[in-house]
Amino acid sequence: MKLWRFALVLAGLGCLHAQTLSVVSAASFERGALAPDMIAIGISAAITAVPAEATGSALPGALLGYSITIRDSQGKDAPAPLFSIANGQIKFLVPGGVAEGNATVMLRGQERELATVNVRIAPVAPGIFTANALGSGAPSGLVLIEGADGSRTIAELFQRASGEGFLPRPFSLSGGQVYLLLFATGIRGWRSEIAAALGGKPVPVAGAAAQGTYAGLDQVNVGPLPSDLADRRGELDIVVTADGAASNRVTVACNPPGLGEWGTRAQLLDANSEMAVGEAGGKIFVLGGYPSNRQTQATVQLYDPVDDRWEMTTPMPIALNHNMAATVNGKLYMIGGQTTDAGAGNFSDRVFEYDPGAREWRERSRMPTARGAGVAAVADSKIYVAGGRPPRGADFAVYDPQADSWRTLPDLPTARNHLAAAAIGGRIYVVGGRFEAGFQSPQTNVVEVYDPAANSWSTRSPMPKPRGGINGLEAYGCLHVFGGEGNAGAPNGLHPEHDVYNPVTNAWTSLPSMPVPVHGVTGAVFLNGLIYLPGGGTSQGGSSGGLQHQVYRPGMVCR
Repeated sequence: MKLWRFALVLAGLGCLHAQTLSVVSAASFERGALAPDMIAIGISAAITAVPAEATGSALPGALLGYSITIRDSQGKDAPAPLFSIANGQIKFLVPGGVAEGNATVMLRGQERELATVNVRIAPVAPGIFTANALGSGAPSGLVLIEGADGSRTIAELFQRASGEGFLPRPFSLSGGQVYLLLFATGIRGWRSEIAAALGGKPVPVAGAAAQGTYAGLDQVNVGPLPSDLADRRGELDIVVTADGAASNRVTVACNPPGLGEWGTRAQLLDANSEMAVGEAGGKIFVLGGYPSNRQTQATVQLYDPVDDRWEMTTPMPIALNHNMAATVNGKLYMIGGQTTDAGAGNFSDRVFEYDPGAREWRERSRMPTARGAGVAAVADSKIYVAGGRPPRGADFAVYDPQADSWRTLPDLPTARNHLAAAAIGGRIYVVGGRFEAGFQSPQTNVVEVYDPAANSWSTRSPMPKPRGGINGLEAYGCLHVFGGEGNAGAPNGLHPEHDVYNPVTNAWTSLPSMPVPVHGVTGAVFLNGLIYLPGGGTSQGGSSGGLQHQVYRPGMVCR
């Protein structure tokens, strides 16, 4: 089993020129102090050798004529054992006997000094290895679960994503005593205190020491995790602190569903459909809409994904259905919609801003045109609003919250409503929808993309089939599209499909269908590794708003 990885990357380290040297932790990829017996990476354009790795039981002091020497605060020179050399990087072990204090790392090659850098040697310099070898995301470690019957289950804390990269592998906190076995470096020298925090809350540390299998590799056993964490949902960051020095943040996934699987969370307080869903401050908002009696609501239901709990918060200034929501700089914006069931005179052009800290609404500049059943997406801190019920199906405009101003943009090439959209890579992807006002309207599978830099539209590969009344969002660079209505082949008239578009390959993938097909939800939330889809109509038409709250943990990466 491969327990840890090393990366050969330059990302985030800036442009390095000849005769310069940077040194980072091989685990966190952060510049900072080095510690004795820690694994580090030196990066320099002066390293031009072809890739090579150390062989044998002992690490060499030179590879392909390159070496690292550390001159410590006592003026003593210590050669650093080497792991590998490649792509302008040299991976080395900080010698165990170097003195604390200011030191110099010297890179030599071809029998001359190539570059140096000043560093600080400290007793500890914690870094946790990650599965993607970039210092963030899922740790390259294990979860150990000890059952009440004495059984022991061990699994990796990471899982390869569909597409590329790694994602946190979910584990259950309710199956017994749970321990996280993290692989690290720069920790074994701790003297007085070793601590850990999961999701910002202190958790026990069973031990931290040299791992013993590989030179410089440490292991930190966190746990047993407190039983009250069994109610925590989604992804949580974990940080290890040794003698006051903190490691990089890594991410674990607590509780089901697993990658690529559906699950549920606490139900809505009030059944709802034809409403907007948004996120601000790590909380999820269900705005307006109407229940099965089709009486338009001003209510705002607020969900805490960590505590899995709903509450009512400050109502919207006016009651609206078929509205849109978007978040910019921590503020939630509620845009457009309809004041009653139907009729062009009932469309709204009003815009309201919600401050989650103060729990207050204030009105902002109105849209250029009144419309409902459109869709909103955010790119570069601006809100793009596309489509709407006839006659506004081609309308496209952008709102700048900082300037509180709107600008009309080139029309959406295919006029439509009850559509989905997401911003990916600075572009606005607009997907599907229907052409007329009612749910029996003809539907489309068209995908059109707006490029703000070129101020123009283009067409991409269409959805597998036409669908209207859909919902969609971006997760890990992929565009997920869920549900919809107007499916003549289903008893409830709904589309159960869950399709995912990859902008890199311009291709669609069909994933497992929604357990409960829904329509009538504009917007969804991707937060802490989960997609949240609260409420929605469970049969076609506007009289089937439900309490259900479905979640999906995406396992596909499009980058």
